[in-house]
Amino acid sequence: MNTIGKNINILYRQFNLFLNHELSGVELNSTDLMYLGTLFIEDGVTQDDLAKDFCVDKAATARSMQNLEKKGIIIRKPDESDRRAKRVYLTDKAYKYKPLMESIQKKWMKICNTPMNDEEVIQFEKNLAIITEHVKLINGIDDKEGQ
Repeated sequence: MNTIGKNINILYRQFNLFLNHELSGVELNSTDLMYLGTLFIEDGVTQDDLAKDFCVDKAATARSMQNLEKKGIIIRKPDESDRRAKRVYLTDKAYKYKPLMESIQKKWMKICNTPMNDEEVIQFEKNLAIITEHVKLINGIDDKEGQ
């Protein structure tokens, strides 16, 4: 098996195990964190943009947004210029989770960075981004489609 694919798969699984452990006793899950992380950077983005950012189908993103809305963590409003599009906004309740999310991110980065120095981490992140964009192009995924 391709060692890159194998290692990415293992890393992804280990990351989810870590997140499940860190989120035990909290109403959030790893998918919620993925979307919330983006919303903390750009509140008010559309559901479609979230789907494109993560290469996830629109229906799965809509289900996740519906779940977050039921929990009172986000609200969705129709876009003023395109009534079919829904913009997603964080609620006050979401901001209560921000310190937890930052703590989890710091813990994970410390775990991942321990075997590498700062320069190696920066180079790894750059290489991973390059590979990700390349395979998206090869698979016919562009910024307009997202999936």
